Amino acid sequence: MIRYTKNKTDLIELKKELSIIKDGKDILEQKRDILLKEILLIIDKVEAYRKRLNEVVQKSYNLLKKAYMEAGKDYIIEESKISVFKGELKIYEKSFMGIPVPEVKYKIYRVRAPLNPVSEYIFIDIARNSFMEAVRLILDIASTEIKAWKLAQELKKTVVRVNALEHFYIPHYEKALKDINSSLEESERELLILIKKLGSVE
Repeated sequence: MIRYTKNKTDLIELKKELSIIKDGKDILEQKRDILLKEILLIIDKVEAYRKRLNEVVQKSYNLLKKAYMEAGKDYIIEESKISVFKGELKIYEKSFMGIPVPEVKYKIYRVRAPLNPVSEYIFIDIARNSFMEAVRLILDIASTEIKAWKLAQELKKTVVRVNALEHFYIPHYEKALKDINSSLEESERELLILIKKLGSVE
């Protein structure tokens, strides 16, 4: 609750505080709008990634079926046990409007060639490359969704603060100012009446 006495000094101080609170509310509203806009852009990006991922996964499994028909189940199983790709994953913080947001960077590269470079089994390597593209897209989605989640948390906090200022603090200050103004006006009226009475006595 706001503590005040009904005098002009407190009236001036409360007006100053209310002005600061309203400025803070404007800043928070701008922050809220920017965060919301950024989150919506990220959601669009994730949806595009997911659409592409579905296409790549479907393509990869179709290629895998062809590899099965081409080389046989046993050969595919043996190939799947051997690492052909390696990856590096790094996570660091990047600032967005002063908000620390995790940024994921990765690198995937081939560490060995196919077992038999002159093999007629071409679909094995094509399928493997296609699945690695799917892995890259999954990492892209994860990285983007982490950012959206972090910004959504900050958006929630900002909305709570805006609502608190708009529905609690500002109304309380405005009511306090109204009470002080009413009290001061009443005091002025009483003073005028008293002055008139004193004037009429003389």
